[in-house]
Amino acid sequence: MLVIFPVVSLADLNIDNAWIKHLPPTVPVRAGYMSIFNPGSEAVSIVSVTSDAFKNIEVHQTIMQDGLMRMEQIPDLTIGPNSQLKLEPGGLHLMMMHPTEPTSPGDKVQITIEMSDGSRQSLIFTVKK
Repeated sequence: MLVIFPVVSLADLNIDNAWIKHLPPTVPVRAGYMSIFNPGSEAVSIVSVTSDAFKNIEVHQTIMQDGLMRMEQIPDLTIGPNSQLKLEPGGLHLMMMHPTEPTSPGDKVQITIEMSDGSRQSLIFTVKK
């Protein structure tokens, strides 16, 4: 009996400096930041970000429009082949809404990202002041 398995290309991103901005428990949102490197030869799109620590997580970018800073949701985050993308204060970031428990500096929070090819990658973010 011959069994043939399809070749599936799963994304594998290198993530560094993953952290969450600490805010008082009365603030219902947090911001998450990280550096993402795609070592592959194909672009990779992050289409979903989840965590048991937050009710909802979205990718946002901060933009200046008509002299005002505002945030805009990004439906997916594409990292080109052999490219790096930084999520940092004042730019792209994770908008982490409604923490399920208060966070404190030093806490470790598990986040899962899902790519357009269906692969998932778990990350650990550190809460920082």
